[in-house]
Amino acid sequence: MINLHARSRRNYPVEGLCILFGRTKQAFYKYNEERMARRIAGECFVVDFIKEIRTKDHGIGGLKLWYMYQRKFTGEEALGRDRFLEVYRRNGLKLRSKSCKTRTTDSTHGLATYANLIRDFIPTGPNQLWVSDITYIAIYRSEEGYCFCYIITPES
Repeated sequence: MINLHARSRRNYPVEGLCILFGRTKQAFYKYNEERMARRIAGECFVVDFIKEIRTKDHGIGGLKLWYMYQRKFTGEEALGRDRFLEVYRRNGLKLRSKSCKTRTTDSTHGLATYANLIRDFIPTGPNQLWVSDITYIAIYRSEEGYCFCYIITPES
């Protein structure tokens, strides 16, 4: 867009080019190639920095990486926290968050297992077979994190 306007200002006015490319005039005048090149170089530097740290500790999170980056690199060229985390997410460097799910079944326990006693049982009257369900509820405690409680509900 800038090259067209620079070639012939009369044939390619700024307003027409902005409409054609879906940009505002403010964006056209604000665009600066040198600033954009510095921005891209800064983002590449951040990605390289994160990958270098991750070779030593692959499980380190984004906020801790930003604190490390901030401690090591200061000045006007350093990225701020939000921009750093945006680059971090956009480049696929974000770790999977830990899920807070209970593990209700452990098939590798090595203990004796029992046969299903009611597989072929057909009840002929009331109170011959009872079934219950366990519902796990996650409760957040600020100092300990999550803990799980459960409710046993009999079904009839």
